[in-house]
Amino acid sequence: MAGAGKAFHDAGYSFPKPLIDIDGKTMIQLVVENINIDGNYIFICKKEHYEEYSMYELLNLISNKCKIIQISEKTEGAAKTLLHAKEMINNDEELIIANSDQWLDWNPNHFLSFLRSKNADGGIVTFISTHPRWSFVKVDNNGLITKVAEKKPISNIATAGIYYFKHGKDFVWAAEQMIQKNIRFNNEFYYAPSFNEMIEKGMKVYSYPAAEMKSLGTPEDVSKFLNSSNKTISTES
Repeated sequence: MAGAGKAFHDAGYSFPKPLIDIDGKTMIQLVVENINIDGNYIFICKKEHYEEYSMYELLNLISNKCKIIQISEKTEGAAKTLLHAKEMINNDEELIIANSDQWLDWNPNHFLSFLRSKNADGGIVTFISTHPRWSFVKVDNNGLITKVAEKKPISNIATAGIYYFKHGKDFVWAAEQMIQKNIRFNNEFYYAPSFNEMIEKGMKVYSYPAAEMKSLGTPEDVSKFLNSSNKTISTES
């Protein structure tokens, strides 16, 4: 939620990207409802949006258990942005990180039960694609991820924007280690490659395939989504 959203601004949208109307809902509401996981949500948004667009009221209507972090500066990427929540997530609790611009045809309850049954240290929701706009994973015969690459199709298994950590503290140290190694893409630090730090330590990170992922990341993506025939598929529970 803290990105610039430049493509939408340039396309003439008057509201910031998280507040773009999609079938009568803001993008962020659509995404949270599609995630459909009960939890304590943490939203990280731009300070100017928080102040100008009543984000406190809006986000608390979407999730009344939420906490909101406002940032005023442009960060060096999504991983750095999320570390603004370090004090809230550097613990032994489960952590799910989600992008704010995708829609999945998936079963979130099965996702969690699958990873818990495997005693997984981490998990990434995936879908089939080879387009280099995504992150990608290599997977062994047991579904374990052996490598993650940002914007580099090392396989046809792409990441769908939802990431699981058995312990929030594992994301914190892995992301900080990745940043210390200066592992960037286009001069930014992304979430997905932080899993490589865990994999190198022998931790178990699984791929969990979604039936479909629809991006909402660009104006063209939103138009395709609005025109798609199956966007109203009910999320299983």
